[in-house]
Amino acid sequence: MEMLLYLFNALLLGSLAWLLHRQHHLQLIKKHLLPALGLKLLAGILLGLLYHHYYHEGDTLTFQKGSLILSDYAGQNFGGYCKLILFNQFESEAFRATVPFSRLPDFSNSFFFIKLLSLLNLLTNSHYYLNGLYLSLFSFWGTATLAATLIRYFPKYKAAAVLAFLYFPSVVFWSSGVLKDAILFGSMCWVIAMAIQLAEGRRLSIANWLLLPFMLYLFYRIKFFMALILLPLLCLYFILRLTGKKTKYLNQARSQVLVFVAGFGIMVLFGLYLAINFNNAFFFHNLVDTYEGVLKLSQARPHIELENLEPTLLSILANSPEAFFSAVYRPFIWEGTNILYLLMSLENLLLVLLTSMALLRLFKNGLKEITLLQVCFVLLILCFGVIIGLSTPNFGTLSRYRIVFLPFAVYLLLQNQYAQKLLVKLRLLVMQE
Repeated sequence: MEMLLYLFNALLLGSLAWLLHRQHHLQLIKKHLLPALGLKLLAGILLGLLYHHYYHEGDTLTFQKGSLILSDYAGQNFGGYCKLILFNQFESEAFRATVPFSRLPDFSNSFFFIKLLSLLNLLTNSHYYLNGLYLSLFSFWGTATLAATLIRYFPKYKAAAVLAFLYFPSVVFWSSGVLKDAILFGSMCWVIAMAIQLAEGRRLSIANWLLLPFMLYLFYRIKFFMALILLPLLCLYFILRLTGKKTKYLNQARSQVLVFVAGFGIMVLFGLYLAINFNNAFFFHNLVDTYEGVLKLSQARPHIELENLEPTLLSILANSPEAFFSAVYRPFIWEGTNILYLLMSLENLLLVLLTSMALLRLFKNGLKEITLLQVCFVLLILCFGVIIGLSTPNFGTLSRYRIVFLPFAVYLLLQNQYAQKLLVKLRLLVMQE
C-alpha cells in the first residue's frame, strides 16, 4: 500500500512537472525549468531534514502536527471536518484547544495554512516530504511565471531574472517545503506576473482569469498586510501603464514615474493615517509587540536590537533606516556563529558587493533611464524591507521572511552595467567549459 502511494504521487508530480514544462509562456526559460525545478524540490526535502534532524522544532513541524490532527478528524467526522475547513466551526472548545493557532481561526494565517495542509494530507496520506514536494512545485510555478514574464517584456535583463528568482540560494530554500512562505511566494509572484502582463496589454487566458481570484485570496490570507501594500502598488502601475499608452502627457517614462511616486506618497500618507487612528494604533502596537517577543527569544543568538522602539509614528520612522539596512545586509560576515549564519553572511556579502557596483555606476553615469516597473519594485523593497526589519530581529527568521523582497532587490542590482558585463563573462566561461 505504501508503495502504491509513492507510485501514485510520483506519477502525479511527474505529470504536473511535465505540464509545467509544456506551458507556452515558460518556453523563454525552457532550459532552466528542469534544473531550477529539481533544485527547488531538493530544497524542500533539505528544509525538512534541517528541521527534523538539526533544529528538532520549528514552524514546519508544528504545521505538520496540526494538519495531522485535522486529517484524523476528517476520518472520524468528515461532515464536521468540512464545516471546519469552510466555516472555521469547531465541534467543541476541547477539540479547538488541541489544534495549534486556532484561537482566532478567522484571522490566523498559520491556522489557514494548517487547513490547506490537511487537505494535502488527503492526497499524500499525511506524508511530510510528499507535502513538501507539492508545495515546492506550487512555489516554483509562481516564481517561474514571474521570471518568464520579466524576460518577455525586459529581455535585456534575462540573466538577472533567472538568477534572482530561480537560483538565488536563500530565496530557493526558504520558499520551498512545508512552510507558509511557499504558498506566499508562489501566489505573490504569480499575481505580480499577471499584473505585468495586463499592464503590457497582454490578454490573459480563461484559465488565468479563473485562477486570479484564487491566487489573490491565497496571497491575502497568508500575509494580508503585504497584500494591502502590494496590490495598490500593482493597481497604480497598471493604471499608469494603460493610460500612458493613450494619453500624450503620460507617454514618457519620466512623467509616469513622477505620477507613480506621487500616487504612492498619497497612499503612504493615507496608510499612516489609518495606522495611527485605527483601534488605538493597533498596527504599531502589534509591530512592536512582535519585535519584542522575538527579541526575547533571540538574546543568545545574533540579532537586531533597535533603540527605544515604541508604537509611535516618530519612533517607527526613526528606526526604519536601521531596520531596512539590517533586513537587507545582516548578519555581517563577523556575526556568524555557526555554518547557517555563515552562509547567510556570505550571501549578504554578495549583496553588499552588488550594491557597491550599482552605486558606483550611478555616481559615475547618473540615472539615465528608468522604467515604471523598476520604481514599483524599489517601493516594494522599501516597504517590505522596513516592516520585516522592524518586526523580525532574529537573523534566522529574517533570512526566511525577507524572500518577499530579496529577489526583487537582486534583480534590480544585477541590472547595472558592471553587473551585466560580469554576467556576460560568466556565461561565456560556463559555455567554454
